[in-house]
Amino acid sequence: MSSTTDPKIEAALASFISDHPEINSRDAAIAAILENWFTSHGYLPHGQEGTRPEDLDATNDD
Repeated sequence: MSSTTDPKIEAALASFISDHPEINSRDAAIAAILENWFTSHGYLPHGQEGTRPEDLDATNDD
């Protein structure tokens, strides 16, 4: 990924990386941020498992 020239974005990215020691590169940080944003805005499915709403019925009530 190419670097950004906006110092605010670079500072925020550096802060994110320091807060997430399991992320070991700038590219991994950007990928994690994008995945989170895409998921929270409906562009990627959530990693949840379960019964889809259209498959719910009385047989799978808890």
